[in-house]
Amino acid sequence: MAGSRRTGSSHGVGAVGQSRQLPGAACEECRKRKLRCDRQRPQCGTCADADIVCEINHNRLARGPKKGDLKALRSRIGKGGISPVLNPSTVALERRLSIDHGDEALTILTGGPVMATTTQSQAATSSGSEGGSPTLVSPCQNLSMWDTEIHVQVPPLTPTSAPLSFSTFKFPPTPPSPPSRSTFVDDLMRADLDQLYFDRVHPNVPIFNHSRYFARSRQTPCMDGPNYMLCLQYAMWTLAMALSSQFESSRELLYNETRQMLEALDLADDDLHPVRIEQVQAWLLVAFYELARASYRRASISAGRAFRLVQLARLHEVDSPGSAGQDEDTVVKEERRRTFWVAYSLDRLICMRSRGPLTLAEEVVCTRLPSPELAFQSGHPIPGCFLPEAIASGDHNFLSPLAESAIVVTICGRALSHGQVSGVERAFGNPSLDFWLRHEWLDGMLTRTLDSLSINSPVVSALADPMLFFVFMMAHATTIFMCRIAEESSLGGMDGHCRPAVVEYQQRAMRAAREIANLAQAHQHIGFFKAHIFLPLAVSLGASQLAMDRKRRLDGHYSNNNNNNTFQNQGGGGGGSTLDGEFETCVDALRRLQSFNHLARDHLGVLESQELVFGGGL
Repeated sequence: MAGSRRTGSSHGVGAVGQSRQLPGAACEECRKRKLRCDRQRPQCGTCADADIVCEINHNRLARGPKKGDLKALRSRIGKGGISPVLNPSTVALERRLSIDHGDEALTILTGGPVMATTTQSQAATSSGSEGGSPTLVSPCQNLSMWDTEIHVQVPPLTPTSAPLSFSTFKFPPTPPSPPSRSTFVDDLMRADLDQLYFDRVHPNVPIFNHSRYFARSRQTPCMDGPNYMLCLQYAMWTLAMALSSQFESSRELLYNETRQMLEALDLADDDLHPVRIEQVQAWLLVAFYELARASYRRASISAGRAFRLVQLARLHEVDSPGSAGQDEDTVVKEERRRTFWVAYSLDRLICMRSRGPLTLAEEVVCTRLPSPELAFQSGHPIPGCFLPEAIASGDHNFLSPLAESAIVVTICGRALSHGQVSGVERAFGNPSLDFWLRHEWLDGMLTRTLDSLSINSPVVSALADPMLFFVFMMAHATTIFMCRIAEESSLGGMDGHCRPAVVEYQQRAMRAAREIANLAQAHQHIGFFKAHIFLPLAVSLGASQLAMDRKRRLDGHYSNNNNNNTFQNQGGGGGGSTLDGEFETCVDALRRLQSFNHLARDHLGVLESQELVFGGGL
């Protein structure tokens, strides 16, 4: 019988002149199963076939706005003098109304009664009767994000109040949606950027174990909101894009998304949870990117954030007897060590350029030097010695390139502090008699380090390792910096017997500058994409030293000095043209680097602004 009822009703619907919509309401079972209900009573055909109770909800609200409401709303907007073209909120509102013709959104604007679908919403939408303003809340619990972000300010409804108009309402700006990895970086681009990072960035920032990173990246959930591992990956990919011309069009977009995600993490942090190592690493990588592609000031601020996070994470005391991570995995612990030493080196290199004070104090460091790279990548890192032990012994035979870099930048930092202290002493009018003792102590330390580097890591092998190459360049640049400190002290009123020592430092600085020029020329055959971010700092110091030495030759500073016969012979036999060529080599290296390294552009601008004359000018 049920079958005959369904057949008859279906023929009835298709009859000519009858409405397609059957009279009555569909039952809940047909609605749930998305079937066409024949609306037979007391039981429809579907429920009869399934032998279940046919239930009908007579309280269901009609869908869509009332007839003529949208037209009336658009008319009110036009009368209010608001141009939908000029008002983004109006455009978004009309688009929302055209997509979802819900009575709730229309009621918020027209001031009519709000029709709720739940008991909780009915209680929330009750308004005060005497002098009170109605409380407007969303009538649905599962609204879209656009609905939840509307905050309507309604003035009190008094007898003298003016009628509500559209201009009364104020819509706050919609915050940007959190970036999603799937909307920007697909799987193919992700694999390409990972490979690019480990090929060009990792040799100079070796803080990740390859196997552990790829294992963690495969386990990263794809979320709409930012998370620590995703932020770290975005920072890695951003820095990788900075060292490639392939992703030039996407680089700035990814950088902005990375900054937004890191800022969101900073706002979500609290004191109840420890600092995550991924957050420290991400800020370090962002600082490197900003040094290369943004501004030095912004990079200094980002690096300062990273340094404070390093201190909060207690990375300066990873190997302290009382540290909390004594039982953690050896690879994880080595990554913490390497993260600290990268931050430690970045601190000294930034201060070397700006001549500012150091942030991470050397005296409180209780973290061992990094393990050799091969042992680290194999998953069995060998703990290194402590920094003072390595400097005192002078034996660098089993040190990793990152450990060698930490030693050299430590000497740079000590030389920087030495120069700052001597400057303060001269400002107070009381030069210390210990200046030359400190200077000679630092110079002896630097000389032993250079000798050990030359024995354990020849220049030929250093050309194959970007980090070792940078260590050699910075060691020679520190020699030049030590000469500058000696010259400044001699101008500050040092005794005449110190003059020969200053001349000796000038000779050594000139030899160091020529070594920098030779290394820069050799580096051209390797390529500059793998160069360290701070390589322009060493090249610039070498170029400026060559320029000053050329100026001294032209001024005849060495003409009457018996200790400088080598200088005289070179100057008379074409030494000036040799210096010109070496200077041009350094300048050419900066010009090649400036396309993807803003530090090189800045240093090149300083050299050109000084109007150093080499055979007629730059």
